[in-house]
Amino acid sequence: MNDEKLANLVEIVPKRGYLSPNELIKQRHVEIEPPRVGLKRTHNENSPEELAELEIAYANLRTQLSVPRIERLAGRSLATYHKDQQVVEVLKKDGKFEHFGYSHKGKFYLEYYEALFLVELNRLQLEHEGMILSMEQNYNFLLGPAACDRYNHYLVYSCLSRLGYIVVRHRKPEVSRDDCIWALLEEKISHKPIVDDIRTSSFFNELQSQMEASTQRIISQEFQSQHGSTEFKYNFGKRKAYEEYSPASSTVRKRVCLPTNQSLVDVLKADCSYFKFKRIFQKFDIVKLAKTTATSYNDKIKLNIIFDLYLPNEGFRKSLCQTPSFYVVILPMGALFPTHNDIARLQSSVPLLIISVSESKQIQAFLYYIS
Repeated sequence: MNDEKLANLVEIVPKRGYLSPNELIKQRHVEIEPPRVGLKRTHNENSPEELAELEIAYANLRTQLSVPRIERLAGRSLATYHKDQQVVEVLKKDGKFEHFGYSHKGKFYLEYYEALFLVELNRLQLEHEGMILSMEQNYNFLLGPAACDRYNHYLVYSCLSRLGYIVVRHRKPEVSRDDCIWALLEEKISHKPIVDDIRTSSFFNELQSQMEASTQRIISQEFQSQHGSTEFKYNFGKRKAYEEYSPASSTVRKRVCLPTNQSLVDVLKADCSYFKFKRIFQKFDIVKLAKTTATSYNDKIKLNIIFDLYLPNEGFRKSLCQTPSFYVVILPMGALFPTHNDIARLQSSVPLLIISVSESKQIQAFLYYIS
């Protein structure tokens, strides 16, 4: 604690040496919201207007940091940061951790964004090699000194968590054989792209080979007895006589029988009802769309689901495999919002919350419902 904050705290504490219950409640959880900036500024760099805006921002930041905070020291959990493994290990818990962390080999760990969020809430004391880390060291250790995607991920996690949502790390579902089969069928029928999780599955190559072999077997299948007629005999018992098939009898029927060297589609095209439908269909002004071959701008940028988002009133438990309310996708730095083809690659049955963080650290989010 610096001299200025200590002086402010001395002014608050009466001469009796302790605070009354009302004074403790008054000084606890003091939050000062900065004024809203409004519209985006368009001043030139290093102009007097920009310098004035920066001075106001610095003054607001000093006001927030200089407010004395009265907290119970025993109300914070204790954790240590392992720099070589880049993990945060919780040594002592205080309070509820039902939405935070994960267990591994009998030890409890926190994600970097969870640890920093708890440090900001004064619920966690982070140490490294027995020394308590300052706020600046917490940011440098957990997010890194240089600008990276970690900062944007933490900014989104902190914003959604403070709004009351339950944000956890995305858990990829296990890919089964049925998932691979349906993905291959949708690619053949609906021309939907196959996601990377299914392509990297251990079942994918085998099922793809089997499907290609079955397709080629159906395409190359030829009917036998092309040079003569085939006799079909059906035995319906003693009361029914054998029925012999002959090509001459097909001429008296209402529809032409399916020849052995033609497909069903060719036979239907020779029907009179088909010509009638074709004449009516040609009267419509229909423009056939060409298949696009243009690549999307996000082909080189892989969209990943970062978080699973749950509503606070759904009774979330980590032990239960619940379907999240939304999947959170955070766009990389400088990336534009994805197109329909980019979103289709994710093949998500859960609504997607696409979030972008600008250079001024403003968050833009759009919710996509996949139908």
